[in-house]
Amino acid sequence: MTNKQKYKKFCQKENLPVFMSSDWLDNVCTDSMEWDVILYEKGGKIWGSFVYTIKKQYGFSLILMPKLTQYLGPYIKYPEGQKYYKRLSWEKEIMNYFIDNLPKFDYLNINFHYSITNWLPFFWKGFNQVTRYSYIITNNITLNELSRNFETDIRRRRRKAEKFGVIVENSEDIELLYNLASMTFNRQKVKIPYTLNLLKKLYYNNKENLKINLAKYNGNYIAGNLLLISKDSIIYLIGGVDPNYKDLGAMDLIQYESIKFALENNKKFDFEGSMIESIEKYFRGFGGIQTQYFKINKISSIFLRFILIIYPKVIK
Repeated sequence: MTNKQKYKKFCQKENLPVFMSSDWLDNVCTDSMEWDVILYEKGGKIWGSFVYTIKKQYGFSLILMPKLTQYLGPYIKYPEGQKYYKRLSWEKEIMNYFIDNLPKFDYLNINFHYSITNWLPFFWKGFNQVTRYSYIITNNITLNELSRNFETDIRRRRRKAEKFGVIVENSEDIELLYNLASMTFNRQKVKIPYTLNLLKKLYYNNKENLKINLAKYNGNYIAGNLLLISKDSIIYLIGGVDPNYKDLGAMDLIQYESIKFALENNKKFDFEGSMIESIEKYFRGFGGIQTQYFKINKISSIFLRFILIIYPKVIK
């Protein structure tokens, strides 16, 4: 069996973070990108995996994050009763194996899952790290506690939306959601980072794990989001709002209903985070716990390093 075949079986048995599942990777990888995995095996058992996606661009080999995917990289299992110092040694052993068995690359830039709190083995091998943040609402609070934790403006806008008769509906209209998301990016004068074809492929192959919410006002759909349902979390994937109605509070109402859905199903709600100040402020306003995760990067090609100094956005 190949590593990918072993990993597909491993995914069926283990509670891996959803973005690391083989099914997810099969759908988000385009013709120009493929995924692969490094497995750490000992005693006939898989103890760790490092999943990554790789593509060629301008002749360079690039290990990057696929679109609509929040994290990849290491997943580690631990022997029962392992002491803390042994745990760190175990992580070093497995991560060194991952590093030594990565394919040759010119550039690597990936996000680790927030459960990975130790990146020292990568630091010792010349990798760099940037700390990023998400906001996560835990599943051990009541709806009353949730509302009390909201920032004042979010509570006000949500009530405004309810007062004006905005309702939130489930939908399967992925094209309408994409149009709403496009409106949001256009208003920010930013190109939408994923295509409708990719979103359709992802949605129609994973409908049982994806949920579209749309906000309706006077017969028009004015805002929406897409949620990814995993075993322990509801993850906010994308969202958008018609700029003509952005002050009505429809998006605040949708997010409230999304978090409520998570709590009612005993799941955490993960905003996925953003380093854009205005978006971070909005996510923070829902009262989630700030949770850090690591972005790991390394440039192996001196020539590419020089190119990135002149054209820092050339890699996509």
